[in-house]
Amino acid sequence: MSSRHRPNRPDRPDRPFDENLPELTAAEASPASAGDARTMHDLHLASQNVLRLATQTYNAAARGDERAAHAARASLEKQLGVATHLIDEILSAGDDQPTMH
Repeated sequence: MSSRHRPNRPDRPDRPFDENLPELTAAEASPASAGDARTMHDLHLASQNVLRLATQTYNAAARGDERAAHAARASLEKQLGVATHLIDEILSAGDDQPTMH
């Protein structure tokens, strides 16, 4: 076993990718000006989803579950897009000018 691989712990089970968990979409993220509490809240939720999906992708790949890894990766890509959109919105003060990547 790799030293980086953490064995399952009863208090933190290695859960398979759950396609039924809600994701924040760009349509649900309310357009707002920089510093708007709602936009910051939406960014916080999107960031949490990115972390959760990255963890699920890693866990699926670590256990060799190719289907779950691909599904989690696809969801992760969408959530990264949502989070990036929200960051762009905050940085551009809502004028829809994308940041340079």
